[in-house]
Formats: sequence, C-alpha cells, structure tokens
Amino acid sequence: MDKTGDEPGGGLERVQALLEEARRLVDWLHGRVLASSAEPDAVADAGSGGGSGANASGSDEPVSGEAAVERGLNDKGLIHTLKVMLSRVLNDPACLAAHYASFARLALAASQQTLDLEPDPGDRRFKDPLWRTSPVHRALLQIYLAWRQTLGEWVRQQDFTPEDDQAVQFLLEQLWAALSPSNLPLHPAALKRAESTEGASAVQGLKAWADDVLHRRGMPRQIRPDAFELGVDLALTPGAVVYQHPLFELIQYGSLTPTVHRKPLLMVPPQINKYYIFDLRPENSVFRYLIEQGFQVFCLSWRNPDSALSDVGLDQYVQATLQGIEVVRSISGCASVGLISACAGGLTAIASMGLLAMRRDRAVSHHSLLVTAPLANNGSIAERLASRQAMQGAVAWSQQRGLMEGRELARVFAWLRPNDLVWNYWVNNYLMGRQPPSLDVLYWDNDSTRLPAALHRDFVDMVDRRVFECPGALTLAGTAIDFRKLGIDGYFVGGQDDYLMPWQGVYRAARHFRGRQTFVLSTSGHVQSILRHPGLGRIEHFTGTDMPADPGEWLKGASQQQGSWWPHWVRWLAPRHGARIKARVELGSAAYPPLMAAPGSYVLQV
Repeated sequence: MDKTGDEPGGGLERVQALLEEARRLVDWLHGRVLASSAEPDAVADAGSGGGSGANASGSDEPVSGEAAVERGLNDKGLIHTLKVMLSRVLNDPACLAAHYASFARLALAASQQTLDLEPDPGDRRFKDPLWRTSPVHRALLQIYLAWRQTLGEWVRQQDFTPEDDQAVQFLLEQLWAALSPSNLPLHPAALKRAESTEGASAVQGLKAWADDVLHRRGMPRQIRPDAFELGVDLALTPGAVVYQHPLFELIQYGSLTPTVHRKPLLMVPPQINKYYIFDLRPENSVFRYLIEQGFQVFCLSWRNPDSALSDVGLDQYVQATLQGIEVVRSISGCASVGLISACAGGLTAIASMGLLAMRRDRAVSHHSLLVTAPLANNGSIAERLASRQAMQGAVAWSQQRGLMEGRELARVFAWLRPNDLVWNYWVNNYLMGRQPPSLDVLYWDNDSTRLPAALHRDFVDMVDRRVFECPGALTLAGTAIDFRKLGIDGYFVGGQDDYLMPWQGVYRAARHFRGRQTFVLSTSGHVQSILRHPGLGRIEHFTGTDMPADPGEWLKGASQQQGSWWPHWVRWLAPRHGARIKARVELGSAAYPPLMAAPGSYVLQV
C-alpha cells in the first residue's frame, strides 16, 4: 500500500501552505484596520457578485473556453469567507457589541438557572434528562444555546450574498458542532457508562483516541476494519469476472429470472471508493433488484491504482470504459447498451458518450445518472469553499506524490457533516468507550481507493474549464468534444438532502443535455438517496413531467410518490431494453470466458 501520503516533507509543505494562507489573512486585516474609514470596502464589494448556475445573462447556453476558465472554480474560498465576516465586524463593531451584550445577559441567566431555551426537537444530542435536571448540565446547555442564538442572529443581520451566506453557515455549523457540550467528558451517557463499567469505558475511550491520533490523524474511526468481508457479507450477488483490463475488471451477473431483456446494462461506478455500494447486501442491492426485474447487469470494477499508474488520466479511463462497452456488446450480442453511472463515474461516462457522439457511434442508447451534478457552480458547499488556488494546490500535491489518497477526500467529506460523521463517533468511541457500529454503508465509505494524479488533475480541469458547457474545452483521443452533439435519453436522480451534489445541480444537468430527460428527486442524502429498496418503509420520491428552468418551480409542480423510486426507474428502463429473451445459464462467452467469481480481485486491493 502506498505510504507517500505520510512522508515528512509532505506534512511540512502543507503546514507552509496553511501559514501562507494565514499570513495573507493577517496582511489583509492589518491593511483593513489601518485603512481610512472613508475608503470603500473592497472585500464586501467582492462578496456581492455571487456566482450562479447560468452564465452572466442568466441562460444555460454554452460560453467561450476563456470564460469557462473564469467561471469554473471560484476564487472565493475559506479565506475569502473569513475576510467577509471580519469585514462586517470592522465596519459595524457596535452591532457585534450589542449581540455580545445580549449573550452576556443570557449567559448570566443560565448560570442562575433562570434561562429556559430549548434545543431543536430533532437534536438527539440532548435527549438525556440530565441536561435539564442537573444544574451543571443545564447551565452548560443553556449557555451553548444562548451562544448559538446570538451568533446566528448577528449573521442574519449581515445580509450576506447567498453564496457568502452558505459559506458562513458552513463555518458556523463547524463551530457549533465542535463546541457542543455533548462532546465533553461530562456527557450524561458517558458518565453513566463510566459508573457501570467502573471506569473501564473511559480507559477504552482513551486508548481509542490515542490510536486514532497516531494512525488516523485524530479522526475517530467510523467502522471496524473487520466488520465485514467482501464476498461473504457484502457484494454477494452471484456473477463472474469475464474480462480483465489493466484499469478494470468487468463483472457479469447471473440471471435470476427465466427470461431477460435483450439489451444489457453497464454500471460505470466512481473511481473513488469501490463499486459494491450498488451491491451491499441482498436487501439493499441495486444490482440484485435490477436482475430480479429481468435485466442483464454488468459492472466495471476499477483497479485501485498505485504510483505506477500516476500518469493515467481521463483519456485512458475513457478508452477503458469504451473497451468495457465493447466487451459487453460482444457477450450480449446486442448493438448497444444502457449505462448507469454516479459521481466521478458519471463524469467518465458522460465524457465517453461525448467521444462516441463525435464518432457518430450509437453504442450507448441511454444513460442513468445518479446523484451527480457535473456542471460547474452546482451549489455545493464543497465547491463554494474550494477556491481555484486550493484546488490547484491539491493537484500539485497529488502530482508530486503520483496519487491522491481517497482517505484524504473522505476526511474532507466527513467534515461536511460534522455532527453525524465526526462528533457522533467522538462520543461513541472516546466518551462511551464503545466500538463503532457495524454499518455496511460506512464500511464501504471507509474502503477508500486512490486516484492517479493525472486523473485527479483532469477531473479538476473538467470543472474549471466547464467542459460539458463549452464546446471544444475537452479533448479525448485527439478529438475536441462538443457535448451538444450528445443526444440520448437520460434518467437523472437527485437527493433532497444531498450535501455533496445538491439536487438542484443534478436537475440543471438534466435540462442541459439533449435528449428526452427524466428527473426524479429521492428523499435522503448522497448515498442513501440511491439505496432506496422498495422493501423500505416510509419513504417517498418526487416525479414530474415538465422541466422549468427553476428547480424550485419543478418541485412545486412535482407529484409526491410514496415508496422507492426504483420501480419508477424500472418502468423507464424496460421499454428501452427490448423484448425479453431466454436467460442464458452460462456467463461470459467463448471469447470472454469467466476468469473468477464475483466480486473479483481488483475490489480486494488495498
């Protein structure tokens, strides 16, 4: 396993980069304080221009390549957000002083046990009665709630632009999550467990904390490494590897019905993490459900690259995807296939289809894109805080090492949901002294992979150059790609609570690409919006026929449907996959015989 991410030089460079960012902030603050009060506030003005999903005219029409570079990655990252907040403090210190005085009054009332603020009804952190009956716990909770309330009121009075407000709210959520009294050793449940275990839970928690500091850079463990085993507990759908490429293994799954649709489906999964999120357990496996509905299912299982593949970029991954399509066509005897993709796999799939469109090759007849917002300015907080300078620094860092470690990206994603993915495990592992629970999704999420440095660079460049919106901005196999020539049917799924790929961005993509497009809104987060098996209770989704420019207008006119979106998807897929034919017992073909049983060998690489 590659260890270059832990080299001393790399840590020093990161510290130097952070110090340089801090220096620029201090320089700005120094200049701002010494500036004349009559001078215009350049920072505030800079924050008023906010980006949008459309071009300057408000339309979604393609723009020039030069404009694309300007409009892809933004130049307003975390440091900009801090500048905007400090600028408001310096411009109107009286406002902050008034709010601090209000907080002081509330804090004094809390210390005298006369304050009675209530946490959000859905906040599980403060359900224990001790938060209300113990004077110490009650005072801690009330002071915390008073601080949240007054700080939130100050922010609401500042009238930030929507883009800056999103970034400011993100910073506040980080503060509120980190400084919650529920993270203290005085946590009521932790005290009770320490008493019942005669202190053993505290000792176990301290050991877990020390281990994570030494081996995980202080991030609490979300899952035990031995919680599941692939092929035994997860990735159980019967199948075989029928083709092995230097970048992927092609898995064909066996049929579970006497007849199958003639046209096959091929999944192009993300290169970050592994394919089996679509085949966790039988009760939530996307693949098994599709097979039970009579579809022939194939999947690319990407290799976990090492430094020898550092120069392998998007061009090679597109060529690999096209090779996978050709093998599927050969085995099935069908002239075209239907694609399914998600996240980084979605970028690869769309790029592959763009190259096919330029060649007038109809090897792909339709595409299902799951929780993926491929256009720039998709509205995510990750994109909002990822300035061009930060992303270019990340690319330079991965170029130096030859790889981008998936663990690093997973760490960033965890902080986008700090209460659920960080502090929840802080309490469970350290304060309670327990092992993290065994959840299949979290096992997959922690089974991260690496990206070749060249592919990482190309993905960033795709966003920065807005290649899907700007004809000729992307070149593959020597061909400049014009995605306006791509016109196939599409099925787009967004997640209502998706913090990585906001559903509005997925909706914009559905409107952007030519063809007959269908958009469905699932009601959960990034991953759980996909894993909505019909056996789950109390779930719903939204569908609509018209697709107005405003996603909010679409939602207002959409029909709320009870249950999973999977049956709706199957009804969309079925007429596009042809008549049913007798299912074949054997997997593969004479040209591509089975090499090994699923889940294969690439998925086991660490």
